[in-house]
Amino acid sequence: MRFPPGRALPLIALALLGCKTSTPQTEKEWVFACPEPGSRVDWDDGRSLTFTGADPGDPAICTARTASGGTVRLVWGMVEEMNSEGRGHRPGMQSLFPARTGTNASYTSTVASPGSGIQYPFETRWRVVGFERLQTPAGRYDTVVLERMVNGTGANAAQSLTVRYWLEGVSGILVQREVKLGRGATSLLRDLKATAISLPLPPPRQPPPAGAPSGPPPS
Repeated sequence: MRFPPGRALPLIALALLGCKTSTPQTEKEWVFACPEPGSRVDWDDGRSLTFTGADPGDPAICTARTASGGTVRLVWGMVEEMNSEGRGHRPGMQSLFPARTGTNASYTSTVASPGSGIQYPFETRWRVVGFERLQTPAGRYDTVVLERMVNGTGANAAQSLTVRYWLEGVSGILVQREVKLGRGATSLLRDLKATAISLPLPPPRQPPPAGAPSGPPPS
């Protein structure tokens, strides 16, 4: 389930991946799960993703198709697997989940220059900001809010940026992202908001077996 009533360990959280519920977001704890296959989001930057589930070998990697038929892999549903985002997010972010207000993580992500292959380390810190009801062009959603703070080191020490993410609490879809560039920073990441979200229909209810009694039991 998405919102367990008590404290859960990360291993339990991974065991619960994929199990959804429409429970209102009142409890300050959130278990990560990739959006269910068939879920779709349109963002105001013109992109659309239709989710295909979690990577069979890693439930923290969400897979999706683009409108043009390409594929996208999102680490913990937020960070796209591409060179400009760097490496190290998958293990570094694991301690964030189950997400509780104030939970944090710290690690070094590494970006490799596509031309020279030079490695650029960035100090990366995450925190769970909390839970917020958010109005977007796609509708109003109960969300969990996470923030990523990035600081360059060495030759990139002059660069910093902060990225805030809003994930819809039941589906796990990213509904909003805000990027704030700090000193000397550049980034391919841009602000975005969901303009439309559609979720797969629940499976049809199975009819009772033939001959099964119907109605209340006799008194």
